[in-house]
Amino acid sequence: MTAAAWGGARPGAGRKRLARRKSVPHRTRPAHREIHPMHITLRRIPLLPSFRKERIREMVLRQIHRLNDKTFQIVHFSIQANHLHLIVEADTRETITKKMMGFAISFAKRLNAHVLRGRRGKVWSDRYFRRDVVGAGEMNNVLRYVFGNAKRHGVIPPDAAVLDDYSSAWTFDGWDVKLRPPVGVDHWPRPHPRTRLLRIDWIGGGLLPIAAAPRALKR
Repeated sequence: MTAAAWGGARPGAGRKRLARRKSVPHRTRPAHREIHPMHITLRRIPLLPSFRKERIREMVLRQIHRLNDKTFQIVHFSIQANHLHLIVEADTRETITKKMMGFAISFAKRLNAHVLRGRRGKVWSDRYFRRDVVGAGEMNNVLRYVFGNAKRHGVIPPDAAVLDDYSSAWTFDGWDVKLRPPVGVDHWPRPHPRTRLLRIDWIGGGLLPIAAAPRALKR
């Protein structure tokens, strides 16, 4: 009888590898038309604390107050454990680059200094991801996705008729149910949308259902 052969890798054996998220390519950003709002995502490095904290929400609000002007504005946001979603309007590609770089650098410095007690090192895992929104239906889907992102991640039950306190969802007036705003939000910025898509055309996809989880967006 021959001895069993041990050692070496067996097909399918061992711990399954997790799929790695693709990096944002380091190439020139595409041109931008000011009539198109943008969905921007910034993702932190692993092992940092969750971003869903009141102090970090206040940091985001301060960045909005600081950066918004006649050339650029963050209209809506959603804060998740390891990433931020922003809905942004801007006049040019150069403005977007300058303002988003300012957001990322200032946020990281304040996070390290004031939340992480003097930590040093990078905060963001990659460049920000930018997607220009060019149609009314797409705008509707992006709004649902950003406001309902906590439901996609299981932080809020998918059928709960509540808005995420770590988003600007309550400042949006296109829900199918009217809710009172939470307490302590009088200082929150309420930018008025300048693009037609974000101001009015999104309604072509219907009012946003508050008691539903959003679908994934196509890339």
